[in-house]
Amino acid sequence: MQGKPPVGMPALGLGPEDGHKPEHRPYHHPAAGWGAAKSVSRVLAREGELVDGPRAIFRMNHEGRGFDCPGCAWPDDTKGLHLDICENGIKHVTWEMTRKRVGREFFAAHSVSELMEWSDFALEDQGRLTEPMVYDPDSDRYIPIGWQSAFDLIGDTLRGLQSPHEAAFYTSGRLGNEPTFLYQLMAREFGTNNLPDCSNMCHEASGRALTASLGTGKGTVDLKDWESADALFIMGVNAASNAPRMLTALAEAHGRGTQIVHVNPLVEAAATRTIVPHDFTDMALFHSTRTSTLNIQPRIGGDMALLRGMAKALLDQAGHDPKAIDREFIQRHTSGFEEYQKACEATPWEELEHQSGLTRAQILKAAQVYSESDRT
Repeated sequence: MQGKPPVGMPALGLGPEDGHKPEHRPYHHPAAGWGAAKSVSRVLAREGELVDGPRAIFRMNHEGRGFDCPGCAWPDDTKGLHLDICENGIKHVTWEMTRKRVGREFFAAHSVSELMEWSDFALEDQGRLTEPMVYDPDSDRYIPIGWQSAFDLIGDTLRGLQSPHEAAFYTSGRLGNEPTFLYQLMAREFGTNNLPDCSNMCHEASGRALTASLGTGKGTVDLKDWESADALFIMGVNAASNAPRMLTALAEAHGRGTQIVHVNPLVEAAATRTIVPHDFTDMALFHSTRTSTLNIQPRIGGDMALLRGMAKALLDQAGHDPKAIDREFIQRHTSGFEEYQKACEATPWEELEHQSGLTRAQILKAAQVYSESDRT
């Protein structure tokens, strides 16, 4: 489909609402394990990929002879781990293999105004496009356009710009490395590096905050750091949904005696226990491994108050424990520490409890885990 709808296309709303209220129910089974295997089997059967699906599964994330999972950005194992995959990744790959197709008949039967009332799932569940389409304001429908006409339309539009920098070449995170390389090369040859992608949409705010506070817009933790850590604080993520392959690292960390603290308003499956699918012995024996040693449940948006409370506790401890604060690191690599210390001291515990939704004892427990760890 053409990227930006022409003038006359209906205004894009916030999406359909089905009127249902959010709901949740207790889940007492381990994350991943046989539950994930059952779910994957249903997906493979529904998509009719009982042969090619398993073939793809046994190649995904395998060094040298495989391909990178198009799902999350969890780093690949460097020790030759086999079946380093997850339920979400398998669903993703299987969908890329779908046999469902969306042809011109579908768009002739449904106007764009009608399709805007469909859910994202319902739209994508129709299948893959079979030819280029262009929006026709008169009929309020997408209509077929030949490849040459599509290229001519794009070329005429780009040549009509006063400057190459008036164009932005947006990409999806589902685009593979090879086509992404060619796409950015075309944009740079055209004369601009305006190459936003979906990560800009997701991480622009966090990147700016990280740059201001740490000096880099990206994470500074490597998977190797996890392997030698005494304590892991998992904040703002449900591993079972957002990065399921993290469950392997959490299970291994628990086996080493690492303290694992999940900070989440809801205690989710990934913050309890797991059966890692590529551990065939555990799968056969239904043996689960814990993925948490402490669950902290702040109110939504209460993370900053929790962290300030932990800092306040450590600063109080520093009065009688010289190891509570790494003074050498602070002097070498930070600025503004005195102002931050004053801010922590000036914030009363009552305010921290109110903002975080936690008790002082809970905050102190998290601070104790941090204080007793040399590598966090």
